[in-house]
Amino acid sequence: MTLVNEQTYYIAKPDVYLRAGPGSGAKENHLLLGDWLRYLGDTHGDWVKVRCRGDTGWLKEDQVTPTRALEVNFVDIGQGDGCHIVTPDDDIILIDAGEDDNMYRFLCWRYNLRSRNVARAPDFDPAKPAREPWKIDHVVISHPDADHYYGLRHIFDDPKLSFGAVYHNGVVERPSETEDPNLEYPDDLGGYASAGGQKYLWDVVQDTARMQALNDAHPTTRKYYLSTIRACLENSPAATIMALGTRLDDLSTPRFMPSFGPGNGLSLQILGPLREDVSHAGQTREGLRKLGNEGVTKNGHSVILRLVHGKLTMMLGGDLNTQAQDFLLQSYTDVPALASDLENLIDRIEAKGNTASPAELQALQNAKTDIADIITQARGVFRCDVAKACHHGSHHFSDTFLQCLDATATVISSGDAESYAHPRPDALGAFGKYGRGRRPLIFSTELARSTREFTPVIKFLTTIEKYLADIAAASSEAEKKRLTSAIEARKDRNVAVYGMITLRALGDQVILAQKLEEPAGSGAKWDIHQLVYNDKLGEFRS
Repeated sequence: MTLVNEQTYYIAKPDVYLRAGPGSGAKENHLLLGDWLRYLGDTHGDWVKVRCRGDTGWLKEDQVTPTRALEVNFVDIGQGDGCHIVTPDDDIILIDAGEDDNMYRFLCWRYNLRSRNVARAPDFDPAKPAREPWKIDHVVISHPDADHYYGLRHIFDDPKLSFGAVYHNGVVERPSETEDPNLEYPDDLGGYASAGGQKYLWDVVQDTARMQALNDAHPTTRKYYLSTIRACLENSPAATIMALGTRLDDLSTPRFMPSFGPGNGLSLQILGPLREDVSHAGQTREGLRKLGNEGVTKNGHSVILRLVHGKLTMMLGGDLNTQAQDFLLQSYTDVPALASDLENLIDRIEAKGNTASPAELQALQNAKTDIADIITQARGVFRCDVAKACHHGSHHFSDTFLQCLDATATVISSGDAESYAHPRPDALGAFGKYGRGRRPLIFSTELARSTREFTPVIKFLTTIEKYLADIAAASSEAEKKRLTSAIEARKDRNVAVYGMITLRALGDQVILAQKLEEPAGSGAKWDIHQLVYNDKLGEFRS
């Protein structure tokens, strides 16, 4: 490979050290698979001079590639979920953004937004060259829970960002409207129609026009979901809104997120929510089945995406609960019984020990056979190498569904409201018990940001206090502005560095890594776990 001066390349190995000189033992930085770098034109034997992660140093030429890796960052956004993806084609995808501003701070750090000189931004400097807003190509809101979408208000409000397509599950909270007497309104999701003994959400918001109509009808609503989407459309009038889902009556026809079909290097298959035709008042629409109360229904119909890149598969599934997992397994297999009912039956009979009757023992065997059938069939749909844990490690899950996932690595975005104590001990145990291989991996953003108690926090607060003292003593408004920008940048970096779990994939090389809060004596800055592809088994193992 002939490197070109000042051109962009990427790290080609699971991890490497940037050296101070050709063959030097001194380490300037610890770099990961897929890290962006720039070749600086100097070569010394098989060593090349580069700049990467803010440092200049030397790498072996075979540690560099022109091919971009897949990058998936599970950002520590505190309460909720937030995932940032950069595809090998350099498309940017956000899947949820938590409830507060952590995802926004991560984007500020990642794309250097605070110093980006955009004409429509309030801090625009006409004496400097103007730049276009940084474009986020795709935003996916898995479902309308505030701890998944409300953090987007900070992102959508920033004039230094623009947006392409926004996808959601079609469920929209809205203020009270004129009620159709033939619909039921147990919550604020838009009314339910009845058909075939089931109730269905009638007004699934499918497109930009319907979303805009809802916003126009409620211009001053205090419903956060509508106001968050309004911020996006005001920032980027050309942005499109689209509901993702797949049809229950045609599951044999795979459906994919636009631009990510099977012909691309990376595909995103839509496994849920499951839509069903519903007729009401002379119209037929695609509705979403009522799975329980408002929270159960909107969580249970989370957007479920199956990411495939080469041999790697990932499952990204919002806040699926037991009712949703039952519905999915029942729909994607030919076993009519609900998995959770079978699990409960097995538990009840096994608890009787040798006092169980012959009829109960037969029912036990039948239930186990049904569970085995569900797992065999559903693994063809849901089996994956890496899974984002549903609902932050909540106890609302089906053991059978976890067995269908059969993931070798599970990532928990924990930090949901503290009263829920996520991740739950039983969820952690089940992730390990039903994970693939002898030692399946479990990652948690909450654990990743707290491996050393107190010390990093105290250091960070000391730094912030110094900034605040300098701001108070600043002799000019310009100096105050500079120091304020510096403190915000430091906060941005803190979010980006601690707690994030990053996945990188290039060919058969797959790693998951989390930043160490203090470098190891060897110079290592990352805790790295590699997934190895087993050709004989046709799967990745930890």
